[in-house]
Amino acid sequence: MNFTITEGLFIIVIFQLLFISIFLFTYEKGKRISNILLGTFFLSISLNLLDSFLGLRKLYLYNTLWVAWGSCLPLLFGPLLYLYAESILYRDFKMLPGKWIHFLPFVLLFAFTEGVYMLQSQQTRLSLIENMVQRKIPIYVYWASAIIFLQYFLYIAASLRLIRRYRKIAGDRFSDQNRHNISWLSSTIIFFTLCMVLAVLNGFIGLTPLAQYYYLLLTLIVLGIFIFIIRVLLKALRKPEIFALLEEDQNSQRSEISKSRSRYQGSTLKDEDKKRILDQIVDYMKNKKPYLEPELTLEQLAADLSLKPKILSQMINESLNQNFFDFINRYRIEDARKLLTNPADKKITVLEVLYEVGFNSKSSFNTLFKKHTGLTPSEFKRKHLS
Repeated sequence: MNFTITEGLFIIVIFQLLFISIFLFTYEKGKRISNILLGTFFLSISLNLLDSFLGLRKLYLYNTLWVAWGSCLPLLFGPLLYLYAESILYRDFKMLPGKWIHFLPFVLLFAFTEGVYMLQSQQTRLSLIENMVQRKIPIYVYWASAIIFLQYFLYIAASLRLIRRYRKIAGDRFSDQNRHNISWLSSTIIFFTLCMVLAVLNGFIGLTPLAQYYYLLLTLIVLGIFIFIIRVLLKALRKPEIFALLEEDQNSQRSEISKSRSRYQGSTLKDEDKKRILDQIVDYMKNKKPYLEPELTLEQLAADLSLKPKILSQMINESLNQNFFDFINRYRIEDARKLLTNPADKKITVLEVLYEVGFNSKSSFNTLFKKHTGLTPSEFKRKHLS
C-alpha cells in the first residue's frame, strides 16, 4: 500500500499523539486532573486527524456508516485547553458538574449530525463521501466550521486573559521567576491557535481557485504538529518531571486571581503614613537585604516589616509604580552589577554572582539583567573588567 507524504505524516502524528495521550493518562506525577485534560486534548486531535486520514484514503467508501465522525471534535479543543489552563492556575481546581457544560455543544452537534447522516440512503452517503474527497463541500458546512472555530478562539481569548491575570497576581506576590513563569502554557496555546488559523484558511481555500493547494497546506499544518509533538516527547522522555513541575504554578488562590484591579481604593492611609512606611521599606531593604532569599514572598517580607501584605503591596504598586517581582529583583540586579563591576575576587563567575544575590535560575538572571542594563552578565563583566 503506497502512501503520499501527507498520508505518511498523518500516520506518524496520529501515533505520536496517541502515545503522548497514554503517557499523560498513566503519568503518576504532577497534578492528575491536569495530565488527564492535556491527554484528552491530544487524544481529540489524534482522533480528528484519524477521521481526516480515513477520508483522504477513501476508506469510508467500504463502510459508510460512521463517516466524518471526527468532524465535531474541534468543539473540544477550546474547552479542553481552557480547563487545562484553569487546572494549572487554580490550586483548588476540580471537575465539578458545572465544568461539564463546556462539552455540551460537542455532544449536541455530534448527536445531531450523526443522526441526520444515518438517516440518509446508502447512495446519498456514497455521494457525500465522494464530494468530501474531491473538496466539493456545501457552503453550509463552511459556515458551520466557521462557528466551531469562532468558539475555539473565544476559549483561547479567555485562556490568555486568565494567564495575564495570573501573571499579575504572581508578580505581586513572588520574587522567584519560576513561581510565575508560565510561558510554556502560553506557547502551547498560541501554537495550536496558529494551527487552527491555518486550518480555517485552508478550509476556505476550497471555495477559491487555489483549491489545488489544499493538501499542500494541510501537509504543512500536520508537519508543524509533528515537530511540536517531537519537541514535547523529547522533553518528556529526557526529563519526565516536565509535567510534575507544573504544580509550582498552582499556588495562586482562586479568590486572589479574581480580585479587582482597584483593590486599593478603600485604603485609609494618609500621605504622611505612606511616606513613613515607604522610608521603613527602603531602609529595611538596604540594611537587611531580604532579597538575598531566593524564594522571598510578599507575605514573608510583610511579616518581617510588621505590615499587612495588602499595605506592603499598595506601597510597592502605588508609591514605587512596580510589582513585587520587579521591586525585589531590581535590588538583586543592582547587587549583581556591583559584584561584576568591582568584585573582591576577580575570578568570580557569573554563576556565583547570581546565586549570591538571590537568584536560583541562570536563564531568569540573564533575562532580567539584560532588561535592566542592556547587556548580558558576561558582556557586562567583560566590559567593566577590561
